[in-house]
Amino acid sequence: MSDSRLPGAVPDRPPAPDRRPVALIVIGCSAGGPPALQEILPLLPRATTTAVVVAQHMPQRFTSLFAERLDRLCALPVSEPQDGDRLAPGRIYIAAGGRQTTLGKLAPGIVFRVRPRDAAERYAPSADLLMASVADLFGPRVLAVLMTGMGGDGVAGLRAVKERRGRTIAESEETAAVFGMPRGAIRAGLADRVLPRREIALEMARLCRR
Repeated sequence: MSDSRLPGAVPDRPPAPDRRPVALIVIGCSAGGPPALQEILPLLPRATTTAVVVAQHMPQRFTSLFAERLDRLCALPVSEPQDGDRLAPGRIYIAAGGRQTTLGKLAPGIVFRVRPRDAAERYAPSADLLMASVADLFGPRVLAVLMTGMGGDGVAGLRAVKERRGRTIAESEETAAVFGMPRGAIRAGLADRVLPRREIALEMARLCRR
C-alpha cells in the first residue's frame, strides 16, 4: 500500500484513463538508488518504445560500470550517454557521475548535453537540472520519478514537470532506503502518486508506449 499521509501529500489516485502513454521517464535517486534501480528497471518490457533517463548520484566512472551491469539485467539496452548522443526510443540511459546531463533539441531530434560540474553545484548528476530540461521538451508526455536519497535534489525538478502538466511519482517511506528526497517532494505537494518500489515499476511499465 502507498503512504501519502505526510503533510502536503496529494492523495494516491490513478491518473485519468484517457491520458496518453508517456514518451520519456526520468528518474532521480541517490543513497540506496543502485539496488532500487536494479529492482525496477528489469521489469520494463522489451516491447516499450519509451526512453528512460536516470540521474543517480554517483562518482565519476562508477556510472559507466553501473550502466554495464544494468545492461546485463534489463530487457532494454542500457548505456551512459555522451555529449551529443541522440535520445533513442526504448533505451535506458544512466547519466554520467560527477557531470551534469540535460537534454536539448538538435534537428531532427533530441540530444544529450553533458558538461563538467560547476564548483557551486552540489549534486552531479543533478535530478533537478535533468528533469527541468525534459519538462521543457516533452511537457505532458513526461513521467518524473523521485526515489530513495538524501537531500533535496529532484524537488525543483518535479515542480518543473508538474508545471508543464507531466506526471510525477515519489517513492513511499516503506521502501525508500533514505526517505529525504521523496519526502521533500511529498511535503511540497508535488507527487501525483506515492508508491512503494514495486508499484512504481508496475506503473512505469503500464504508462510506457508499446
